[in-house]
Amino acid sequence: MIQINSTKYTFSGHETFQCKGLWLKKGFDFVKAEKSFNDESAVIELGVGKNMVSSIRYWMKAFYILDYEGNITDNGEFVFGEKGVDPFLEDVNTLWLLHYWLVSTRYATLYYELFAKYHKDKLNFTKENVFNYIKRESDDKKFKGFLFNENTVNKDIATLLKMYVTPEGKNVDDYSALLLGLNLIKKIEKDKYEFNTKTRADIHPLIFLYAIIDVADGSHVVEYDRLLFLSRVFCLTQSEMIDFFQKIHMIYPNVSYDNAAGEQLFTINEDLTKSQVLEKYYSQK
Repeated sequence: MIQINSTKYTFSGHETFQCKGLWLKKGFDFVKAEKSFNDESAVIELGVGKNMVSSIRYWMKAFYILDYEGNITDNGEFVFGEKGVDPFLEDVNTLWLLHYWLVSTRYATLYYELFAKYHKDKLNFTKENVFNYIKRESDDKKFKGFLFNENTVNKDIATLLKMYVTPEGKNVDDYSALLLGLNLIKKIEKDKYEFNTKTRADIHPLIFLYAIIDVADGSHVVEYDRLLFLSRVFCLTQSEMIDFFQKIHMIYPNVSYDNAAGEQLFTINEDLTKSQVLEKYYSQK
């Protein structure tokens, strides 16, 4: 499972800018041209302000398009490279992939904490709820090396919501957030939000299988807790998740789910890689 930043906790770096639709492609091409985000010319090359240059570099790492050292990853090449499958992010399932990478890399700590952990016990939340949760976790020394700062955490929460929640105003720029189309978080009343299992965007079974193989980490039997982790990340109910297992079995008969005798087992009875699954999905488009 990808975790490029599982021991370092980050609640800043985006400069309060949500990742915008073409930023990852723009940043990818910039790095492929062997240019540096630190160069003064980056502002001109990328066509954005200085703070946005820093933000693009941050989001490139958060989505695992760049690794921690700033090198382009296989994921980045797969999506945005010369033979990239969806460089302009026109397929909603590519957005699901990016969302999964964003949460699972943990580079942007809040995204993992909210979807993978906080979501375990809560379906609704306010900004204050999330702030208090991060404060408690920090007080309990869960974020080693992170010096809690109220202003920083509040800005991080606000930026996350801009990434996922459909804006209410008429400012066009507010609608530029990369992951809005997933409809994963819904505002239900003033400063109250919910993880949206009802009208979120559809996920293809092969994208879900990709994530299962990732969390399986080489094992042919996937622990149910790991599957529940994915249900939270993708905002699936348990019944929806089981429906996905059946759809996956129709595609790969050697991949199965069994709930006999009170034991819930997801089994991959063939040598199936994440790359093979993604190639199968994108080859049929």
